[in-house]
Amino acid sequence: MPNEKFQSFGIVGGGIFFTIVGLANPFFPLFAAELGASTLAIGIMVTLKALFPIFIALPSGQLIDTVGPVRMLQIGSLSLFGSMLATVFASGLFLLALSQILLGAAIVIMASSLQVLVAKGEKTARNDAIKKYAMWMSAGGLIGPLLGGAIVSVFSTPLVGYRAAFIAASLATAVFMLALLWVASVYQHPTRDEGAPGVKDVLSPRGVFGSYLNGMYLTSHRAVQFGLTATFLIMYVQALYITFMPLYLAQNAYPTMLISIVIAMKGFAGMLSRFLLTFLMRHAPLERILTTAGIIAAACIGLTPVAVETPALMIALAILMGASVGINMPVSIMIMVDVIGEEKRGSLMGLRLLTNRLAQIISPLMFGIIGQFFGLKLAFLTGGAMLIAVLAGFAVFARRKWNLSTWGGATPREPAE
Repeated sequence: MPNEKFQSFGIVGGGIFFTIVGLANPFFPLFAAELGASTLAIGIMVTLKALFPIFIALPSGQLIDTVGPVRMLQIGSLSLFGSMLATVFASGLFLLALSQILLGAAIVIMASSLQVLVAKGEKTARNDAIKKYAMWMSAGGLIGPLLGGAIVSVFSTPLVGYRAAFIAASLATAVFMLALLWVASVYQHPTRDEGAPGVKDVLSPRGVFGSYLNGMYLTSHRAVQFGLTATFLIMYVQALYITFMPLYLAQNAYPTMLISIVIAMKGFAGMLSRFLLTFLMRHAPLERILTTAGIIAAACIGLTPVAVETPALMIALAILMGASVGINMPVSIMIMVDVIGEEKRGSLMGLRLLTNRLAQIISPLMFGIIGQFFGLKLAFLTGGAMLIAVLAGFAVFARRKWNLSTWGGATPREPAE
């Protein structure tokens, strides 16, 4: 099978993977609340989803470089399947927490592997593939919540409906695992070069430490520093939205299906933003696109308590939020892969996912504490104001001190005389 076919599998596989995650993930806070978990407990459990991957993100990235992305996809899908099953059988905090740990591991391993599959070839073709992957990923973010909401709405008891959604996600994961078995049988897996570290070497304490040292070496590039910093800030916004938006809408008497529509519209906007991105890349450097999108996303957080009073306005805000956040993944990857060779792409994607996990630890924990003691309304208002200030400050600093200007195409068009 040609390499382009595997790249296409990575693009479509990203859509399937994020459909599965989107089918189950938005309902986890509601499911946990039905089982008696407090706002703070939910924040802590979602934090666990990001905590464990911190210890495996860079070793996973190095393993992708060592054994190949398809083998790592198989390992990640096993973790995803275990996460869904743990949620299905959960009746208390232990299995709920375990499901989030396994889900966090699955997202790090599978997202990094899919991105490595996609980010191959020369610059123009590679950027086109990254945009397609991001579009399919957003399509999964649209379809998943709608499917989950439809499943939950069939049942009169919310708890039963949430559990049914997790069962559906488990079955979908099992089908994806069967597809991976066939892909693995025809994929040309990497062969180990003489003197190169093997799997045991990578997983040894010395190897794990070495993988983090190698990852830190990648941050010597200014473009990587910029991409990681912007990713952290925007993923902070994303983690806050995913974790607490369903709860906040439920507190404001939104029915489950309307909550699903709001979340799905965010995914739909993320998908459409790829078309907007093609236009933007012709007229502005990638760094400016990324920071502007982050500031808009932060403003959406602060405006949520105002928009929630009117469902139509809330949907419009979710669309704006989805479009701005949706630009983050493809643009940050385009900026960073320009300066990193293919033999280090696994480590780079692991480093990027590590940054994501750090944001997903800090955001739910801080927001959960504020929400627990002062209410979610104040948490959204203060969180939005803080994020706008931080992102605006970062944009000014990066423009003045780093002066990066990465263009998505070969060269920007010169203005007419």
